[in-house]
Amino acid sequence: MSGFLDKNFVAGNMSERRKTIADICRDSPMFDVKISKIHKRHLEDQNGHWLADFATQSYLGFDFRPEVIEAVKQGTEDYGAVVPWCRLVATIDVFTRAEDEIARLVGSEACNIFASTTLLNHGTIPALAGKDGVIFLDKAGHATMYEGAKIARDSGAKLVSFPSHDLDALESALKEHAANPRKIILTDGVFSMTGDYSDLKALDALAKKYDALLFVDDAHGFGVVGKGHSTSHPYGLTGNGLSAHMGIDFENSVYVGCFSKAYGSFGSFICCSARMKEFLISQATPHDLGGHGPAAAMSAVLKGLELNQSEGDVLRARMHGLTQKAITGLRHLGYRVDNTTGFPIISVWLGRSEDIIEISRRLYNDHILLTLSPYPMVSKGREALRITVTATNTEAEIDQLISAFANLRGFLDDKGYSFDAR
Repeated sequence: MSGFLDKNFVAGNMSERRKTIADICRDSPMFDVKISKIHKRHLEDQNGHWLADFATQSYLGFDFRPEVIEAVKQGTEDYGAVVPWCRLVATIDVFTRAEDEIARLVGSEACNIFASTTLLNHGTIPALAGKDGVIFLDKAGHATMYEGAKIARDSGAKLVSFPSHDLDALESALKEHAANPRKIILTDGVFSMTGDYSDLKALDALAKKYDALLFVDDAHGFGVVGKGHSTSHPYGLTGNGLSAHMGIDFENSVYVGCFSKAYGSFGSFICCSARMKEFLISQATPHDLGGHGPAAAMSAVLKGLELNQSEGDVLRARMHGLTQKAITGLRHLGYRVDNTTGFPIISVWLGRSEDIIEISRRLYNDHILLTLSPYPMVSKGREALRITVTATNTEAEIDQLISAFANLRGFLDDKGYSFDAR
């Protein structure tokens, strides 16, 4: 039986693109690492090899805070290990309390929590587009928005893609479909590969001009960037997201964030009007066909919101300092770093993939875990090494990162990679 399955559904599904990805995942020590011990961002794998963690996105480090861990324990005792109903049937008040607190922080009328951003995008985008809406998708937007848009397209909606940051192309498409009453612009807030910010002010202006809905997936930005940014607070204050950071209101927009990044928990949310929340409870399929996720995760979120209020801005300032140290050190070595915002996502550009296995081995041997971005996982010419910095990384770990890239530089020089002349 396994031979039949392997032949027809494994080997038979291996296009050239899929085989390339599978080969990289199999041969690189930087994929599917088995971690046996964790102390904040210091890891030990099953081989007893320690790694400084620059692949996590637990930006504020709440995943190891004793208060959050205790809240999870208490939440499990209070509510059990799982929520036994779909959201449409019943929910536990810890979810609605978390929704109220998130809405208050972000500045929206209401908030609706889903089990994950993937499920949220798969459920809300088709529900909002209906059977005859038009979806305008930023080509650099997250793949789960594209998947949600494809589900909507299968139900009758129209999908139009536009090049990232090309506002003229977007406006032209909006003009073409101006008569359609359901137009949705899908974009990331903070882009997950570079840490760049979407131009939400310009997108919001276009949404209002053409009576469209601006749908902002800010999974990375929530908890890191926020309102009132200044020289002394480059990320802004409170971590209430890129929409607040750029002064976007909720007249023509909705805001999506998640808890698995800055809040070290589980779940995602959409900030919207109270009436839209009620609509999504009955119309977004994950609320009818799927589960909530554990209630204890919301206990962690509520505790994290308390910590954010009392300590969040200090943690963000520390994270910004560590990020700047890493960017400065890497650029001093001649690396091209794709980061214009100071956000704690640092992409070190390679521009090719043929040496990615050896590159990952050298970094692994130098005790670094990061995210590989080879072709065809990313477009050809955009291959990179993605580094994420958190408030719980240490100065010593940043030094280790810079040292590992200094050691890697000689190998890349021999291979003819491009560096800035310094």
